Order: sequence, then structure tokens, then C-alpha cells
Amino acid sequence: MARIFYLSELLKFAIERETESFDLYTHMAKETENSELKSLFHTLADQETKHKMFYSSMLEHTSKEHTIKPDSANDDEYIDYVKGLISSKRTVKSISTQQLKDPVQALNYAIGREHDSVLFYTGLKHYVPKESQHKVDEIIHEEMRHASILTAVKERFEKGYISFSDKEK
Repeated sequence: MARIFYLSELLKFAIERETESFDLYTHMAKETENSELKSLFHTLADQETKHKMFYSSMLEHTSKEHTIKPDSANDDEYIDYVKGLISSKRTVKSISTQQLKDPVQALNYAIGREHDSVLFYTGLKHYVPKESQHKVDEIIHEEMRHASILTAVKERFEKGYISFSDKEK
């Protein structure tokens, strides 16, 4: 028998992810003294807020009864994946921002979250209304760009080209 779940569940999960990402980047901005990194983390936080607003708007226009009914084995696989992701919250386990004492740990965590977002939103795109799919594509590309930027920052940090403190430059 085909599994059924609500699109609203996916949208609420997307909103939760964006809120957590906003909190993460806001925390990272507070923790760094490097003005360039502080600006970058504030920009990433602002973009996550825009993503949250998009998914919140979509949720407002989605009836709770709007269900996703898989039509094929591939849909069943995606639904199993999403159910697992929702029940476990993510493939990169959530940790408190207070646990992020090391800059590399924080960057690795942020990169992992961005990769998770790309995977989740790539699947979600097929279940949102067609007129919204282009916006989900834009968000996917933005999340990919976030992962690339964060990876570059991590590499620069590990090579000693930048620090999280302006004083250490």
C-alpha cells in the first residue's frame, strides 16, 4: 500500500531547517572577530531568512489535506528517505551552537547542513506546485553556493590565510 503524507509536513521541516541555519550563521557571526567573515555569516543568515519566508508563504497556501501519494517505486524511495530524514531530523545531526567551539567544527557542520538542504530540496521540488519549482531550484543553487563558499573559507582557514580574529591576520 502506498504511503501518504502531507506536503505541509515537508514545508514545516523546510522552515525548521532554515530557522536552524539562520541561528547557526548568526552564532558564527557573533563568534568571529574577523569583519569579512562576520559580514559573510550575516549575509548567509539573511538568505536563510528569505528561504524561510518563501516556504512559510507556500505553507500558508497549502491545505493540510494536500497529500503526496507516490505513483512509482522512485516516489516510494523518496518518501522513505524523507520520512527517515524528518524522523531523524537530518543526516547531519543537529547540535547546539554552544557545542561549536572550534571554527573548523562549525564550518564542517554548516557545510554538512547545506549539503543536506540540497538533497532534501531536490526531492521536495518534485512535490511542490509547478509554479513554485523554479524558486525551489533557486534555493537549491543558493544552498550549493553556500556549501562552496563555506568550503573555501574552511580551506583558507586551515591553510592559515584567514583567521576568525582580526587581530590574528
